[in-house]
Amino acid sequence: MLMSEANYLERLKKAPISELSFDDVGLRRLIQNAGFCYLPDLLSLTDQEIDARFDGRYADSIIKMRKKYRAVPEAFAASMLQPKMVENPTNVKASPKSRPPHESNIETASSIEQYEYDLSHFPLTRSHGLFSAKLEEFEERARGAFDDLGSRSENVMVYQAFEEFSVDLDGLSTAFEELIKRYPTKPRIVLMLIDRCLPNAFMVYVADKARRVFNGHNLWGNFFASLGIRDGSVQGIVKHIFIKHVEERGMPLYGRDEEVNHYYYTALLHGGLSEDSWSNLWEKLLPLAKEVSKGSLGFGGEMDGRSVLRELKNPESRYAPEKAVLNILEKAPDSTIAPLFEASMRVAAQIVDSNRAGSRYTMLSSFGLPEAAMQALRDNQERVPPLATGGRAAAETQERRSGAHRLIYLPIASLQLDLSEGVVTMRWPRQQFPLHFAGDKIDYYVDGELKASSEFDMSVGKCILNAVGIAVNPRARYDVELKLMQKDERAGDYIELSSLSQSFSRNKPGCFEFIKDAKGFCRLRGKNERLTKKRRIAYIVKDGYKIVPGQGMKAVSEYEASGDWNDNQIFIYDVEPGSAGSVVDELTGEEVAVWQERYVAKVDKHRIIGETSDGVDLYGCVPNELNTSDGLPSVSIEALDGASALKDLDIMCCCDGELVSMPRCAIYEDDTENSGIARIEFNPSKTSQFSWHIEECVLEARQKSAGGKVVFRYRFAVVPIQEFRPLSISIDHGRAVAEYGFQACLPIDVVRIYEEADAEGECDRLNSLNAWERYEAKALLKDEFLHLRIRSRESGKETDAKLALAAIGVDIPERLANLSKERPICLADALELGPSAANFKIISYGWRYNRAALVMLGSKPLFFKNLKQPGEYGFNLFRHASLFQQTDYRASSRLPLRLSLCYGDDVSTGELIPAWTDVQMLDCAEGLGINGWKLSPGESLGYVLRFEGKPLCDIHFRFFRRSKYKERDEKPIATAFAEKGSAEVTLPLSVVRQLSNKREVAVEMSPSDFFGDPRREYATSIILK
Repeated sequence: MLMSEANYLERLKKAPISELSFDDVGLRRLIQNAGFCYLPDLLSLTDQEIDARFDGRYADSIIKMRKKYRAVPEAFAASMLQPKMVENPTNVKASPKSRPPHESNIETASSIEQYEYDLSHFPLTRSHGLFSAKLEEFEERARGAFDDLGSRSENVMVYQAFEEFSVDLDGLSTAFEELIKRYPTKPRIVLMLIDRCLPNAFMVYVADKARRVFNGHNLWGNFFASLGIRDGSVQGIVKHIFIKHVEERGMPLYGRDEEVNHYYYTALLHGGLSEDSWSNLWEKLLPLAKEVSKGSLGFGGEMDGRSVLRELKNPESRYAPEKAVLNILEKAPDSTIAPLFEASMRVAAQIVDSNRAGSRYTMLSSFGLPEAAMQALRDNQERVPPLATGGRAAAETQERRSGAHRLIYLPIASLQLDLSEGVVTMRWPRQQFPLHFAGDKIDYYVDGELKASSEFDMSVGKCILNAVGIAVNPRARYDVELKLMQKDERAGDYIELSSLSQSFSRNKPGCFEFIKDAKGFCRLRGKNERLTKKRRIAYIVKDGYKIVPGQGMKAVSEYEASGDWNDNQIFIYDVEPGSAGSVVDELTGEEVAVWQERYVAKVDKHRIIGETSDGVDLYGCVPNELNTSDGLPSVSIEALDGASALKDLDIMCCCDGELVSMPRCAIYEDDTENSGIARIEFNPSKTSQFSWHIEECVLEARQKSAGGKVVFRYRFAVVPIQEFRPLSISIDHGRAVAEYGFQACLPIDVVRIYEEADAEGECDRLNSLNAWERYEAKALLKDEFLHLRIRSRESGKETDAKLALAAIGVDIPERLANLSKERPICLADALELGPSAANFKIISYGWRYNRAALVMLGSKPLFFKNLKQPGEYGFNLFRHASLFQQTDYRASSRLPLRLSLCYGDDVSTGELIPAWTDVQMLDCAEGLGINGWKLSPGESLGYVLRFEGKPLCDIHFRFFRRSKYKERDEKPIATAFAEKGSAEVTLPLSVVRQLSNKREVAVEMSPSDFFGDPRREYATSIILK
C-alpha cells in the first residue's frame, strides 16, 4: 500500500534537508549553509526574503520549488522523499551528507564487498557508511571549494582547492591510499564507489599526487607504483574517473589531440605543476621579475600572466624554461593558466624587493600558488653547498646548513562581510609549517596596532598555525603587517625575525565591494576581479555617498551597518557582467567613481610626487632626450570582450581646458577580433603636447554605444620641478631633520605655506627661481608633506602643491645616543647592556610608492625594508653581538651605525636613479675598547702588553704557539687576566721565552661574563712577534 498523502507532508516537515532528494546537490548544500534544517521553513519565505539570502540563480530555483509545493504539496513532498532512480548509474554522485549515522569501522570494512554483484543495478545515491568519516568530510569540503571557485571564475583549476586542505592534504592522500590498498583484489569496485560517492575529493587527491610524484619525465609510473596498482585497465579507470569529473565540473582539459598524453597534461596542470617543474621555472621567473622591477618590461612595475607566458613560451627568449616544462605549458591555453603565472610574478617580485639584511627569514605572501611552487622557491632561496666529506669541514658546512636562510609564506587574508551583523572580518586560514617554527608566533598588526597573536603549535612532524579572525573598522584601506616573533631564551622576550605587509583597499573611491559566494559568505572583491556571470554584490558606502546603478544593476535590499560601521550603508545589487554604475557625492552631486564591468583600467602612479590641496594626484617632470617628460602617469584599459570593445571607447584627454592627443598602442590582442581579452596603453611621455605645468588634466574614456557614458576618469596635475629628494639628514637633539630640494624646470616662484599659519594667510618669503636653479627647505624627517605654492612666471599657472616627504620616524635608545657622544659603542657594551638596551624603531607614515630604509653597522646590514605603507618596524643592535667582534688582529675598526634612506630621484649621474641619503645614528667600533697595543719592557726583565685605550670589561688572555694555535684541543702555554680600565697586562715568562727565541705567539683575548668566566665565542686574536 502507498503511504497516505498526509503522511508524506508530515514526513517532509520532520525530514532533515540532508535526507531529501535534490536535482542540484549544490542547491541543497547552499540551503544547509544558510541555516535551514527543514524544507518547509525555507518555502515559507517571501520572494524578497529569498532574494536577500540567496544568489540569483539559486533564488530562482527556490522560488520555483515553492510554487510546486503550494500547487500540489502532497506530490511535491512525495517526490522529495523518494530516492532518485536513474537509468545510468555511473553518472550518479553521492552526497556524504545523505549517509546514515556513522557506523563502526568493522561494519564499514565488511560492507563494501556486497556491492560487487549488485552495483550495476543498484542506483547508489548514498555512501551508506562505506567510507571513513574523514573521507566523507574531505568530499564535503572539496565540493564546497569547487562550488565556490566555480562561482568566482570560468576557468577553475583543481590546485586552487588545495588551500582549503592546507593542513590536510597529507591526510587526504593517506585516506585514499588506505582505502584502495585495503581491497587489493577488488580495485574496480572501490574505484566505482569512489566515482559515485567521492568525486570531488578524488580530483584533489589525483592532482595533488600528480604534482608530488612527477620527477620531470615519469608521472603515471611513479603514481601507480606507490599504490601497488599494476593492472593497466585499473590504471585506466583511475585516469578516466579523474578526467570525467574534471570535465563535468567544466574545468579545462589539456592535450585532447594526444591520446597518450591527454591524462598526463591534464593531471599535471591541474596539480599546479610539479616541484621539479617549478624549480626550473623559478630560475627564469626571478630574473624576469628583476627586469620588470626596473621598468624595462611589464606595466607599472607589474606583469600580467599572459605577458609572462608569452616570454616563457618564446623559444628565443632568455626566460624560456627547459623543453620538458615548455612542452607542458604549450598544451594549455593562456587564459587557463595565466592567473597561475600572474601570481608567480607577484611572489617573485617580493623576492626581488626583499633583502636578507639582519634576518635569516624572509616572509612572503603566497598569492594562492600551490605548495609545490612555494617549496621549489624555498629550495631555490635556501640552497646551500653540498656537505663536505668528513672531518672539521663537514661539521662547519653542516653548521652553515642549520643556519641557512629560511622562507616562510602565508596566504593573503580574506575580508568577509557578515550581512546579518554588518561587520567585516579579516581571516587567515589554518596553515602548516616546518617543525623548526615550534614555539614561535605570528603577531597581526592592522594599521600599526597589534590586533592578534597566534603561536605555532607542535604536531606530528610539523607545526600548525591556527586560523585567525580580526574584526575591522571602516577605512579607505587596511595596511596589515604580519610579524614572525621568536622567544629569546636569554632575555625572555620575543624578538622580530621578519615581517610581511599585506594591503587591502577599495576598488572604487567611497565604497567597498563584497561578492556573495557559493557558501553564502560575502568576500571582498579582488583587485581587478572580473565578473563573468551574474553576481550578488554588497556595496558598503560611507556616509555622504550613494550608489547610482546603471544598466545591469538590479537593487535587492539595503542594510544599515551596525557596531563600528555606524553611518555606513550596505546596498545589495544583482550585477550582470556588462553592468555600469557610479558612486556619487550626495552633497555636491559629483561622480567620485565610475565603472563599466566590461573594462578594467590601471594607472601607473609610480612617479607620483604628492597631491594638490584639492587631493588631486601630483606629478613632476623627468625630462628625456625627446624633450618630453617621463614623469607622467601611464594608463592601460583592458577589455574582456576583445578589440571590438576597445573600439567602442571614445578616449578624451583635456589639459587646462585644451584637448590633447594621447598616444596609444595595443599591448596584446587574444584570439579573434571580437573575443578574448585586448588591452591598450596610453603613454603621455611619448608626446610633447603635455605642458610641464598643468593645473588639471582629465583623462576620460566614454562608451559610444551607451550614449557616451563615462567608464573611466582620472585627474592629475603637473608642476615644473624635477629631482625632488632629501639632500641631507641630521640628528638634532634626538630628532631626525631632513633638508629637501628640487630643481626648477621652468622659471617659477615658490612660496612655502605653513599649515598652522595658512588659516591666517601667513606664508614664507617668495623664492624666485630661474630654470634649473634649486630650491631647498627643511622639515622633520617624519613630516608627511611640504606645502608649497608654485607659480610659473611665463604662463601664470599656479598650483598649491603638497609634496610627499619621506615621512620616516627614527627612535634611537636614549642611553646609547648619550654613550655614543662620549666614545664609540663596542662589544663590551653589547655584552654588558644586553639586547634589551638596544631596540631601535623605524616608523613609516603615509603611503609611498617608492621608499625604503637600510641600516648598516659598518659594512654589515642589520635592517632593510621597503616602506610603501604605514607601519612600525624594529631592529636590535645587540641581538647579534658577534658583529662587534674584532676581525683584524692589528687594530679594531670603526663601525658607524648608518641609516640609508631611499626616496626621490637622483639625476646627478646623467641618468635617473633612486636617490639615497645617509645619516649616522651612532658611533660604534669593534672590540672591547682597546684601539691598539704594543710590547714594552716591564719590571725585572719582563715585558708587558700595553694598551692604546682602556678595556671596557675584564679580559681573559690565553697564549699559544702560533704554529699550533688552530689545532684542535691545543692547550695554551700560559694565561693572564686584565681588569676593566687596565692600561697593560704583564706577559707570563713562558711567553717571554718564546718571543726571545724569535717564535711568534698567538694571543686570544676573551671578554669576561658576569660570573667572571671567559666568553670565548667573542674572542679576538692578535699576533706577538
